[in-house]
Amino acid sequence: SRNWFLAIPSLALGMSAALTAGAAHALTPITSAEIREIVRQVQFVPRGQTARPAILSEIMRPDDALQTMRSSRVGLRFNDGSWARVGEMAVFRFIPGTRNFRLNNGTVLLLIKPGQGRTTIDTPNASAGVRGSALFVRYDEQTETTVVGALTNNPNGPMEIIDNTTGRKLPLEAGQMAIVDPLGIRLFNFDMHRFYETSDIVRGLDLQRREAQPSPEPGIAAVQAETSQAFESKNRSLDL
Repeated sequence: SRNWFLAIPSLALGMSAALTAGAAHALTPITSAEIREIVRQVQFVPRGQTARPAILSEIMRPDDALQTMRSSRVGLRFNDGSWARVGEMAVFRFIPGTRNFRLNNGTVLLLIKPGQGRTTIDTPNASAGVRGSALFVRYDEQTETTVVGALTNNPNGPMEIIDNTTGRKLPLEAGQMAIVDPLGIRLFNFDMHRFYETSDIVRGLDLQRREAQPSPEPGIAAVQAETSQAFESKNRSLDL
């Protein structure tokens, strides 16, 4: 599979996960998101209405939802300039008056501009929080498994992953991913080079900064500076 890391939850059938990153006051509430990218079949579900095909440039509001079909994805630009890319077979929404996102299945990549306040993403059994960062979160409803992977070393400190069952906390840095289940929290390293080369969720975003110019989108460019630095730092440590 091109999305090699998405197979990881299948190695842990029957697991459940619980992650959180502590409460903090948001500085810039998420109030809207513009649909900037549609690949194949994406359904838009306005609050209280039935699903219909999503349209480029339309605006998603709190409590609206997006559903992606197989081999599909959707890209969103939020009112603070941050970005999300929602992968296949996902249900995604954001919560009014907060910086909280909800993922009921599938995978989302979040590129959060620094300085906007703490952002959290919730799954049916997990919550992960950051202050400006790039991360992927996957929830598999069949195995009740949440996986969180870090693509940056946040200047404000690493993501803090908390096992809600035991209360145990672990930091999560670039090139690491966490799975938490009733047996405890576990930390893994993953191959960032392979991830960038093979995962559709980051395709075309140039988070390694191979191109001379940064992204014309300020929100992506702000995160590129951190993702490329983390990528280079990880590669240097592997060469030592």
